[in-house]
Amino acid sequence: MPEGGQIKVLIVDDIPETCDYLSKLLHFERDIVVVGTAGSGQQGIAKAKELRPDVALVDINMPDMDGITATEHILRQVPGTQVIIMSVQGEQDYLRRAMLAGASDFLVKPFSGDELVQSIRHVYQRRPRAVVTPAERPAEEKERAPGRLIAVFSPKGGVGRTTLAVNLAVALKLERPNLRVALMDGSLLFGDVGVMMDLRSEKTINDLVTRFDQLDADLLSDVMVTHSSGVKVLQAPQAPQQAELITPEHIKAILELLRKNFDYVFVDTWSSFQERILTMLDLSDRIILVTTLEMSAIKNIKLFLEVAELLQYPAGKIILVANRADTRSGIPVQEVARNLRFEVSATIANDGQAVTTSINRGVPLVLAEPGNPVSRDIRAFLKQLLLGLGVSEEE
Repeated sequence: MPEGGQIKVLIVDDIPETCDYLSKLLHFERDIVVVGTAGSGQQGIAKAKELRPDVALVDINMPDMDGITATEHILRQVPGTQVIIMSVQGEQDYLRRAMLAGASDFLVKPFSGDELVQSIRHVYQRRPRAVVTPAERPAEEKERAPGRLIAVFSPKGGVGRTTLAVNLAVALKLERPNLRVALMDGSLLFGDVGVMMDLRSEKTINDLVTRFDQLDADLLSDVMVTHSSGVKVLQAPQAPQQAELITPEHIKAILELLRKNFDYVFVDTWSSFQERILTMLDLSDRIILVTTLEMSAIKNIKLFLEVAELLQYPAGKIILVANRADTRSGIPVQEVARNLRFEVSATIANDGQAVTTSINRGVPLVLAEPGNPVSRDIRAFLKQLLLGLGVSEEE
Protein backbone atom coordinates (compact mmCIF):
# COMPACT_ATOMS: atom_id res chain seq x y z
CA MET A 1 0.00 0.00 0.00
CA PRO A 2 1.48 3.40 -0.94
CA GLU A 3 2.21 6.07 1.65
CA GLY A 4 -0.96 7.87 2.70
CA GLY A 5 -3.37 5.24 1.33
CA GLN A 6 -4.38 4.19 -2.17
CA ILE A 7 -3.15 5.61 -5.47
CA LYS A 8 -5.94 7.89 -6.71
CA VAL A 9 -6.58 7.54 -10.46
CA LEU A 10 -8.63 9.74 -12.82
CA ILE A 11 -9.65 8.32 -16.23
CA VAL A 12 -10.13 10.79 -19.11
CA ASP A 13 -11.55 9.22 -22.30
CA ASP A 14 -14.40 10.30 -24.57
CA ILE A 15 -15.65 6.71 -24.96
CA PRO A 16 -17.76 5.76 -21.89
CA GLU A 17 -17.20 2.04 -22.48
CA THR A 18 -13.44 2.57 -22.26
CA CYS A 19 -13.77 4.43 -18.94
CA ASP A 20 -15.95 1.62 -17.63
CA TYR A 21 -13.55 -1.06 -18.87
CA LEU A 22 -10.50 0.59 -17.30
CA SER A 23 -12.37 1.09 -14.02
CA LYS A 24 -13.18 -2.62 -13.95
CA LEU A 25 -9.54 -3.53 -14.66
CA LEU A 26 -8.46 -1.54 -11.61
CA HIS A 27 -11.36 -2.47 -9.33
CA PHE A 28 -9.66 -5.38 -7.56
CA GLU A 29 -6.28 -3.67 -7.01
CA ARG A 30 -6.06 -2.96 -3.28
CA ASP A 31 -3.54 -0.12 -3.70
CA ILE A 32 -5.39 1.69 -6.54
CA VAL A 33 -8.75 3.49 -6.53
CA VAL A 34 -10.51 5.21 -9.44
CA VAL A 35 -11.73 8.52 -8.00
CA GLY A 36 -13.46 9.75 -11.16
CA THR A 37 -13.87 9.71 -14.93
CA ALA A 38 -14.20 12.44 -17.55
CA GLY A 39 -15.43 12.35 -21.13
CA SER A 40 -13.40 15.20 -22.61
CA GLY A 41 -10.18 17.11 -22.19
CA GLN A 42 -11.92 20.11 -20.61
CA GLN A 43 -13.81 17.88 -18.17
CA GLY A 44 -10.56 16.09 -17.40
CA ILE A 45 -8.87 19.34 -16.38
CA ALA A 46 -11.82 20.34 -14.20
CA LYS A 47 -11.97 16.89 -12.56
CA ALA A 48 -8.23 16.89 -11.95
CA LYS A 49 -8.44 20.27 -10.19
CA GLU A 50 -11.37 19.02 -8.10
CA LEU A 51 -10.12 15.52 -7.22
CA ARG A 52 -6.31 16.05 -7.18
CA PRO A 53 -5.54 12.50 -8.43
CA ASP A 54 -2.10 10.94 -8.10
CA VAL A 55 -2.30 9.60 -11.67
CA ALA A 56 -4.44 10.67 -14.64
CA LEU A 57 -5.01 8.26 -17.55
CA VAL A 58 -5.60 10.53 -20.55
CA ASP A 59 -6.59 9.42 -24.05
CA ILE A 60 -4.70 11.27 -26.79
CA ASN A 61 -7.66 11.63 -29.20
CA MET A 62 -10.68 13.54 -27.88
CA PRO A 63 -13.09 15.85 -29.72
CA ASP A 64 -12.96 19.12 -27.77
CA MET A 65 -9.32 19.07 -26.64
CA ASP A 66 -6.67 16.48 -27.47
CA GLY A 67 -4.91 14.58 -24.71
CA ILE A 68 -1.60 16.36 -25.29
CA THR A 69 -3.12 19.79 -24.57
CA ALA A 70 -5.14 18.43 -21.66
CA THR A 71 -1.97 16.92 -20.20
CA GLU A 72 -0.14 20.24 -20.35
CA HIS A 73 -3.02 21.98 -18.52
CA ILE A 74 -3.30 19.25 -15.87
CA LEU A 75 0.42 19.25 -15.12
CA ARG A 76 0.47 23.03 -14.89
CA GLN A 77 -2.69 23.44 -12.80
CA VAL A 78 -2.49 20.32 -10.60
CA PRO A 79 1.11 19.92 -9.37
CA GLY A 80 1.81 16.43 -8.12
CA THR A 81 -0.43 14.62 -10.63
CA GLN A 82 1.38 12.26 -13.00
CA VAL A 83 -0.10 11.65 -16.46
CA ILE A 84 -0.15 8.45 -18.50
CA ILE A 85 -1.21 9.06 -22.09
CA MET A 86 -3.18 6.34 -23.92
CA SER A 87 -3.41 5.96 -27.69
CA VAL A 88 -4.26 3.43 -30.37
CA GLN A 89 -1.31 4.89 -32.29
CA GLY A 90 2.12 3.60 -31.30
CA GLU A 91 4.21 5.70 -33.69
CA GLN A 92 7.32 7.45 -32.41
CA ASP A 93 5.82 10.88 -33.13
CA TYR A 94 2.99 10.26 -30.66
CA LEU A 95 5.46 9.13 -27.99
CA ARG A 96 7.62 12.20 -28.64
CA ARG A 97 4.64 14.56 -28.35
CA ALA A 98 3.53 12.86 -25.14
CA MET A 99 6.97 13.21 -23.55
CA LEU A 100 7.24 16.85 -24.62
CA ALA A 101 3.89 17.53 -22.96
CA GLY A 102 5.29 16.10 -19.71
CA ALA A 103 3.60 12.68 -19.64
CA SER A 104 5.31 10.12 -17.43
CA ASP A 105 4.33 7.10 -19.54
CA PHE A 106 2.65 6.13 -22.83
CA LEU A 107 0.37 3.10 -23.25
CA VAL A 108 -0.66 1.76 -26.67
CA LYS A 109 -4.24 0.39 -26.82
CA PRO A 110 -5.17 -2.34 -26.37
CA PHE A 111 -3.09 -3.03 -23.28
CA SER A 112 -3.46 -5.66 -20.59
CA GLY A 113 -4.56 -5.10 -17.03
CA ASP A 114 -1.05 -6.02 -15.85
CA GLU A 115 0.50 -3.39 -18.14
CA LEU A 116 -1.93 -0.76 -16.87
CA VAL A 117 -1.37 -1.54 -13.19
CA GLN A 118 2.41 -1.72 -13.62
CA SER A 119 2.46 1.65 -15.38
CA ILE A 120 0.34 3.33 -12.69
CA ARG A 121 2.50 1.99 -9.87
CA HIS A 122 5.70 2.88 -11.73
CA VAL A 123 4.82 6.53 -12.40
CA TYR A 124 3.45 6.90 -8.87
CA GLN A 125 6.73 5.65 -7.37
CA ARG A 126 8.74 8.01 -9.60
CA ARG A 127 6.72 11.11 -8.67
CA PRO A 128 8.43 13.99 -6.87
CA ARG A 129 7.94 13.44 -3.14
CA ALA A 130 6.80 16.97 -2.43
CA VAL A 131 6.08 20.23 -4.20
CA VAL A 132 7.70 23.07 -2.27
CA THR A 133 7.45 26.66 -3.43
CA PRO A 134 10.48 28.96 -3.10
CA ALA A 135 8.72 30.90 -0.34
CA GLU A 136 8.19 27.69 1.66
CA ARG A 137 11.74 26.39 1.18
CA PRO A 138 14.16 26.97 4.07
CA ALA A 139 16.56 29.85 3.39
CA GLU A 140 19.62 27.58 3.45
CA GLU A 141 18.08 25.40 0.73
CA LYS A 142 17.09 28.19 -1.66
CA GLU A 143 20.55 28.02 -3.27
CA ARG A 144 20.51 24.77 -5.20
CA ALA A 145 23.51 22.53 -4.88
CA PRO A 146 25.53 22.62 -8.11
CA GLY A 147 24.78 19.85 -10.57
CA ARG A 148 27.08 16.98 -11.50
CA LEU A 149 29.15 17.40 -14.65
CA ILE A 150 29.97 14.21 -16.55
CA ALA A 151 32.25 14.28 -19.61
CA VAL A 152 32.26 11.42 -22.10
CA PHE A 153 35.68 11.20 -23.75
CA SER A 154 37.90 8.96 -25.84
CA PRO A 155 41.30 9.69 -27.34
CA LYS A 156 40.23 7.62 -30.37
CA GLY A 157 37.30 8.38 -32.66
CA GLY A 158 34.71 5.85 -33.76
CA VAL A 159 34.36 4.06 -30.42
CA GLY A 160 30.74 5.08 -29.75
CA ARG A 161 31.39 8.05 -27.48
CA THR A 162 28.48 10.19 -28.73
CA THR A 163 26.09 7.23 -28.74
CA LEU A 164 26.93 6.54 -25.11
CA ALA A 165 26.61 10.20 -24.07
CA VAL A 166 23.19 10.58 -25.74
CA ASN A 167 21.78 7.35 -24.36
CA LEU A 168 23.06 7.97 -20.82
CA ALA A 169 21.38 11.39 -20.72
CA VAL A 170 18.09 10.06 -22.09
CA ALA A 171 18.17 6.98 -19.83
CA LEU A 172 18.63 9.18 -16.75
CA LYS A 173 15.72 11.44 -17.72
CA LEU A 174 13.47 8.43 -18.38
CA GLU A 175 14.40 6.79 -15.08
CA ARG A 176 14.09 9.99 -13.02
CA PRO A 177 11.86 12.48 -14.87
CA ASN A 178 11.89 14.94 -11.95
CA LEU A 179 15.63 15.57 -12.47
CA ARG A 180 16.85 18.38 -14.71
CA VAL A 181 19.15 16.71 -17.24
CA ALA A 182 21.24 18.53 -19.84
CA LEU A 183 23.43 17.32 -22.69
CA MET A 184 26.05 19.59 -24.23
CA ASP A 185 27.55 18.69 -27.61
CA GLY A 186 31.15 19.60 -26.92
CA SER A 187 32.34 18.09 -30.19
CA LEU A 188 32.50 21.62 -31.55
CA LEU A 189 33.86 20.86 -35.02
CA PHE A 190 31.70 17.92 -36.06
CA GLY A 191 29.03 17.39 -33.40
CA ASP A 192 26.47 14.64 -34.05
CA VAL A 193 24.19 14.91 -31.01
CA GLY A 194 21.53 16.82 -32.96
CA VAL A 195 21.44 14.14 -35.66
CA MET A 196 21.27 11.27 -33.19
CA MET A 197 18.36 12.94 -31.38
CA ASP A 198 16.57 14.22 -34.51
CA LEU A 199 16.68 17.84 -33.33
CA ARG A 200 15.51 20.32 -35.95
CA SER A 201 16.39 23.59 -34.19
CA GLU A 202 19.18 25.77 -35.61
CA LYS A 203 20.05 27.22 -32.19
CA THR A 204 23.57 26.26 -31.08
CA ILE A 205 26.29 27.13 -28.60
CA ASN A 206 27.32 29.93 -30.96
CA ASP A 207 24.14 31.79 -29.99
CA LEU A 208 25.57 31.95 -26.47
CA VAL A 209 29.04 32.97 -27.61
CA THR A 210 27.82 35.82 -29.84
CA ARG A 211 25.81 37.21 -26.90
CA PHE A 212 28.35 36.28 -24.25
CA ASP A 213 27.95 39.59 -22.39
CA GLN A 214 24.26 38.65 -21.86
CA LEU A 215 24.93 35.08 -20.75
CA ASP A 216 22.43 34.05 -18.08
CA ALA A 217 19.87 31.35 -17.31
CA ASP A 218 17.21 32.92 -19.54
CA LEU A 219 19.48 33.06 -22.58
CA LEU A 220 20.65 29.50 -21.90
CA SER A 221 17.04 28.29 -21.73
CA ASP A 222 16.20 30.08 -24.99
CA VAL A 223 19.10 28.50 -26.86
CA MET A 224 18.82 24.93 -25.55
CA VAL A 225 16.54 22.49 -27.38
CA THR A 226 14.15 20.13 -25.57
CA HIS A 227 14.32 16.52 -26.74
CA SER A 228 11.18 14.37 -26.60
CA SER A 229 12.58 12.60 -23.52
CA GLY A 230 12.78 15.92 -21.66
CA VAL A 231 16.57 16.22 -21.90
CA LYS A 232 17.70 19.79 -22.66
CA VAL A 233 20.35 19.89 -25.38
CA LEU A 234 22.97 22.51 -26.21
CA GLN A 235 23.94 21.79 -29.79
CA ALA A 236 27.36 22.15 -31.46
CA PRO A 237 27.99 24.82 -34.13
CA GLN A 238 26.43 24.19 -37.53
CA ALA A 239 29.72 24.78 -39.37
CA PRO A 240 33.29 23.88 -38.32
CA GLN A 241 34.54 27.45 -38.87
CA GLN A 242 32.07 28.68 -36.25
CA ALA A 243 33.79 26.48 -33.68
CA GLU A 244 36.94 28.57 -33.97
CA LEU A 245 35.11 31.47 -32.30
CA ILE A 246 34.65 29.45 -29.10
CA THR A 247 37.40 29.86 -26.52
CA PRO A 248 38.22 27.93 -23.33
CA GLU A 249 36.86 30.92 -21.38
CA HIS A 250 33.53 30.56 -23.20
CA ILE A 251 33.47 26.82 -22.42
CA LYS A 252 34.22 27.39 -18.73
CA ALA A 253 31.49 30.00 -18.27
CA ILE A 254 28.88 27.96 -20.15
CA LEU A 255 29.64 24.77 -18.22
CA GLU A 256 29.46 26.60 -14.89
CA LEU A 257 26.09 28.07 -15.89
CA LEU A 258 24.84 24.61 -16.93
CA ARG A 259 25.96 23.19 -13.60
CA LYS A 260 23.98 25.88 -11.76
CA ASN A 261 20.79 25.22 -13.70
CA PHE A 262 20.74 21.41 -14.04
CA ASP A 263 21.08 18.43 -11.74
CA TYR A 264 23.15 16.46 -14.26
CA VAL A 265 25.07 17.71 -17.26
CA PHE A 266 26.52 15.24 -19.77
CA VAL A 267 29.17 16.61 -22.12
CA ASP A 268 30.05 14.85 -25.35
CA THR A 269 33.64 15.78 -26.23
CA TRP A 270 35.96 14.85 -29.09
CA SER A 271 39.33 13.14 -29.54
CA SER A 272 41.79 15.92 -28.80
CA PHE A 273 44.04 17.27 -26.07
CA GLN A 274 43.55 20.90 -27.05
CA GLU A 275 42.76 23.42 -24.34
CA ARG A 276 38.99 23.56 -24.94
CA ILE A 277 38.70 19.81 -24.36
CA LEU A 278 40.96 19.88 -21.32
CA THR A 279 38.74 22.63 -19.90
CA MET A 280 35.72 20.31 -20.23
CA LEU A 281 37.62 17.45 -18.60
CA ASP A 282 39.09 19.58 -15.81
CA LEU A 283 35.66 20.89 -14.77
CA SER A 284 33.99 17.48 -14.83
CA ASP A 285 33.14 15.51 -11.71
CA ARG A 286 33.56 12.29 -13.69
CA ILE A 287 35.18 11.42 -17.02
CA ILE A 288 33.68 8.41 -18.76
CA LEU A 289 36.61 7.11 -20.79
CA VAL A 290 35.35 5.00 -23.70
CA THR A 291 37.33 2.28 -25.44
CA THR A 292 36.68 -0.68 -27.66
CA LEU A 293 38.52 -3.99 -27.39
CA GLU A 294 41.03 -3.18 -30.14
CA MET A 295 44.77 -2.57 -29.83
CA SER A 296 44.64 0.87 -31.46
CA ALA A 297 41.98 2.08 -29.04
CA ILE A 298 43.70 0.56 -26.02
CA LYS A 299 47.03 2.14 -27.01
CA ASN A 300 45.41 5.59 -27.10
CA ILE A 301 43.65 4.98 -23.77
CA LYS A 302 47.02 4.17 -22.22
CA LEU A 303 48.43 7.46 -23.51
CA PHE A 304 45.49 9.40 -22.08
CA LEU A 305 45.84 7.76 -18.67
CA GLU A 306 49.46 8.95 -18.63
CA VAL A 307 48.31 12.50 -19.45
CA ALA A 308 45.63 12.29 -16.73
CA GLU A 309 48.30 11.34 -14.23
CA LEU A 310 50.35 14.40 -15.22
CA LEU A 311 47.22 16.52 -14.82
CA GLN A 312 46.86 15.05 -11.31
CA TYR A 313 43.25 14.00 -11.76
CA PRO A 314 42.04 12.50 -8.46
CA ALA A 315 41.44 8.79 -8.05
CA GLY A 316 37.91 7.88 -9.09
CA LYS A 317 37.45 10.77 -11.51
CA ILE A 318 38.02 8.53 -14.54
CA ILE A 319 35.68 5.62 -15.25
CA LEU A 320 36.80 3.26 -18.01
CA VAL A 321 34.03 1.69 -20.11
CA ALA A 322 34.52 -0.98 -22.77
CA ASN A 323 32.03 -0.42 -25.58
CA ARG A 324 31.04 -3.08 -28.15
CA ALA A 325 32.45 -5.64 -25.76
CA ASP A 326 32.39 -8.69 -28.01
CA THR A 327 34.97 -11.26 -26.95
CA ARG A 328 34.54 -13.19 -30.22
CA SER A 329 36.73 -10.69 -32.05
CA GLY A 330 38.16 -8.39 -29.40
CA ILE A 331 40.73 -8.66 -26.64
CA PRO A 332 39.29 -10.05 -23.36
CA VAL A 333 38.29 -7.32 -20.92
CA GLN A 334 40.48 -8.81 -18.20
CA GLU A 335 43.48 -8.57 -20.51
CA VAL A 336 42.68 -4.92 -21.27
CA ALA A 337 42.52 -4.08 -17.55
CA ARG A 338 45.79 -5.93 -16.92
CA ASN A 339 47.55 -4.21 -19.81
CA LEU A 340 46.37 -0.75 -18.75
CA ARG A 341 46.70 -1.40 -15.02
CA PHE A 342 43.33 0.26 -14.76
CA GLU A 343 39.95 -1.24 -13.88
CA VAL A 344 37.33 -1.60 -16.60
CA SER A 345 34.27 -0.47 -14.67
CA ALA A 346 31.59 -1.48 -17.17
CA THR A 347 31.05 -3.19 -20.49
CA ILE A 348 28.44 -2.36 -23.13
CA ALA A 349 27.16 -5.11 -25.44
CA ASN A 350 27.78 -5.10 -29.18
CA ASP A 351 24.75 -4.74 -31.45
CA GLY A 352 25.94 -2.66 -34.37
CA GLN A 353 22.81 -3.08 -36.43
CA ALA A 354 20.44 -1.89 -33.69
CA VAL A 355 22.68 1.06 -32.81
CA THR A 356 23.05 2.11 -36.45
CA THR A 357 19.29 1.88 -36.99
CA SER A 358 18.61 4.04 -33.92
CA ILE A 359 21.13 6.65 -35.12
CA ASN A 360 19.61 6.75 -38.61
CA ARG A 361 16.11 7.14 -37.13
CA GLY A 362 17.25 9.82 -34.70
CA VAL A 363 15.82 7.88 -31.76
CA PRO A 364 18.23 6.93 -28.91
CA LEU A 365 18.36 3.17 -28.43
CA VAL A 366 17.26 3.27 -24.76
CA LEU A 367 14.03 4.89 -26.02
CA ALA A 368 13.59 2.87 -29.24
CA GLU A 369 14.54 -0.56 -27.85
CA PRO A 370 14.66 -0.51 -24.04
CA GLY A 371 14.97 -4.31 -23.94
CA ASN A 372 18.03 -4.44 -26.22
CA PRO A 373 21.19 -5.75 -24.46
CA VAL A 374 22.97 -2.46 -25.26
CA SER A 375 20.16 -0.47 -23.62
CA ARG A 376 20.18 -2.75 -20.57
CA ASP A 377 23.96 -2.37 -20.19
CA ILE A 378 23.70 1.42 -20.47
CA ARG A 379 21.04 1.56 -17.75
CA ALA A 380 23.10 -0.74 -15.52
CA PHE A 381 26.15 1.46 -16.01
CA LEU A 382 24.06 4.58 -15.29
CA LYS A 383 22.99 3.08 -11.97
CA GLN A 384 26.63 2.33 -11.17
CA LEU A 385 27.65 5.86 -12.16
CA LEU A 386 25.05 7.45 -9.89
CA LEU A 387 26.08 5.27 -6.96
CA GLY A 388 29.68 6.31 -7.55
CA LEU A 389 28.54 9.93 -7.30
CA GLY A 390 26.94 9.14 -3.95
CA VAL A 391 23.36 9.06 -5.25
CA SER A 392 21.18 6.31 -3.75
CA GLU A 393 18.44 4.56 -5.73
CA GLU A 394 15.83 6.18 -3.48
CA GLU A 395 16.97 9.76 -4.28
